[in-house]
Amino acid sequence: MKKSFMIHIAFLSILIITACSNSDELSGKTFDVSVVSSPNNPNKYDSIMRLEFSDGNIVKNTMGYEEGTYELKDDRLVIQFENKNESLEIGFTFEESEKDFSAYSAVISDSDFQIEDSKQVSKYQGFYNKLTRHQYEFIER
Repeated sequence: MKKSFMIHIAFLSILIITACSNSDELSGKTFDVSVVSSPNNPNKYDSIMRLEFSDGNIVKNTMGYEEGTYELKDDRLVIQFENKNESLEIGFTFEESEKDFSAYSAVISDSDFQIEDSKQVSKYQGFYNKLTRHQYEFIER
């Protein structure tokens, strides 16, 4: 009985340590999410947003002052922004970049924009309309 109790305690300890440890490789980092500025100049990148990742799966777009949440699971990064009238979710297929200047490469795999009252000014719609399926580079700042 003591052995069973000790095994049970050890198992619970491992679960708690695993749940509390921060294995999120993005937390504490800031990235310029950039895209090639023009097909004529494939070596020049323009930043479309600057994302600051922090503990608790919080992400801030410091260019637009939005704060939202994110989830990184395997090769998929999902970012969600929401306010009283609208929500925006962007899903990226995410991998280490082959480019020297960039930490990660990503392609938008899906995105969703919802608005409750289209007569109100939208904070996210213009940005949503500019999203493309192009290759994005996450350049660490």
